[in-house]
Amino acid sequence: MEYVKFTDIKPADYNPRRISDSAFAELKGSLKTLGFILPIIVNRENMTIVAGHQRTKAAMAIGLTEAPCYYVSGIDIESEVRFNQVHNGIELEPDIHSECLNVRAPGFYDDISAEDFIIKDSKATIVKDMCQLMVNYGNALCAIVIGSECVFGNNYIKAAKITGMPIHCCFVEESKRSMFEYYFKQDYGVFSYDHIERGDFVQGLAQPPRLKVLPWSCLYEIAVPHLQNEDRKSVKVFDFGCGKAQYITKLHKQLGYRNAIGLEFFNHNTVGISVEHGQEMVDDFIAFVKANGKFDYVICDAVINSVNTQEAEDAVLMCLNLFCKMGGKIFISGRNLEYMKQQTEANRNTTPMMSINFFDENGLTAIMKQGQWFFQKFLTDEDVDKIIKRMGFDVFVRKKSSGYFFIGAYKTKDFPKEEYAKAVDYEFNLKLPNNRRYNRHGDVKELFGLI
Repeated sequence: MEYVKFTDIKPADYNPRRISDSAFAELKGSLKTLGFILPIIVNRENMTIVAGHQRTKAAMAIGLTEAPCYYVSGIDIESEVRFNQVHNGIELEPDIHSECLNVRAPGFYDDISAEDFIIKDSKATIVKDMCQLMVNYGNALCAIVIGSECVFGNNYIKAAKITGMPIHCCFVEESKRSMFEYYFKQDYGVFSYDHIERGDFVQGLAQPPRLKVLPWSCLYEIAVPHLQNEDRKSVKVFDFGCGKAQYITKLHKQLGYRNAIGLEFFNHNTVGISVEHGQEMVDDFIAFVKANGKFDYVICDAVINSVNTQEAEDAVLMCLNLFCKMGGKIFISGRNLEYMKQQTEANRNTTPMMSINFFDENGLTAIMKQGQWFFQKFLTDEDVDKIIKRMGFDVFVRKKSSGYFFIGAYKTKDFPKEEYAKAVDYEFNLKLPNNRRYNRHGDVKELFGLI
């Protein structure tokens, strides 16, 4: 552990925490009462704060000039962000705390052995993330012990034991336990991604893969039985956000549904996004509607969990309503927030990827991949019900599976032209790489008589 001067470090642009004035006052009180018992983390290469932004601000506000610090080195931006998220995930501490067998005098220690602890509980998913980060970039985390109880950092102790690293630990005198419990149970900010720039085309990374080995997605498993009761020569089917169009192609070529088409704006290939293919699909969509009118079936599979703003979610849903004829069937799927929070809290590890999500107040989580931010949207059951009611849909089938919800509903309501026009302006003029846009919103508004 080292001390770093505040004049030598700078905040990270991506820091996801937003803190209220009252919480900030409590944080200053914590530093005045307990001192700096949890070091900040700094990227040694650029002297950027990786974790501890709010504590640094509070310390400066009360006149401190430096803070205890651990450094990370050789870290890429994605992992730097992950360090920040893991460090901020205080609420992910296990319920049962580990026990220290060899209590030291108050202060910081960098050489505590994992054998000095009886590890009673940990969260496997967060431990896995910590192990990856510590092995790659350095042992920059810290535990806090009061008396013989590890009151913070139980997951970190487990990660240190797994990786064979010594434990960084701050020992605090027993007389400060009540103050610690008061201050560390405070909410020192919520995750907020408002300041992160949105790139529409990057959202293709948020879509789950539509594997060729699967006969159908779960949503199609709901839709296809209804389609089988329709005339395959005449029923009109549209998949909005169809990806590689695997399922719509199967409907068309294998099952004989002649009027089944799809539209995907972000057609990924080996070199990026094929805007030309996207334009061709828009052309086909316009030609189809001109010739045949609105659709009997509109399918939107795992698209609304790939939006990055509330405006984007509203635009997708309004377009689904616009494309569907009155009384037609709309099938929607998305990711369930309650399920994902349960998985985040679960004491198990089932995936080789970093698996902890940090949600803002709207159910959004931001993930950096390939140097770019993409977002995923998660909805509660209540959120879904509000959407259904707001969009004029009448549910006739509902299902949940593996963290997703699946809904089939009738269209029962039309909306004013200006609301449809706003949605079309958004969806058909999405941002593309190199400052390009589709610029097809005018064509589609004319198609539906919105001009």
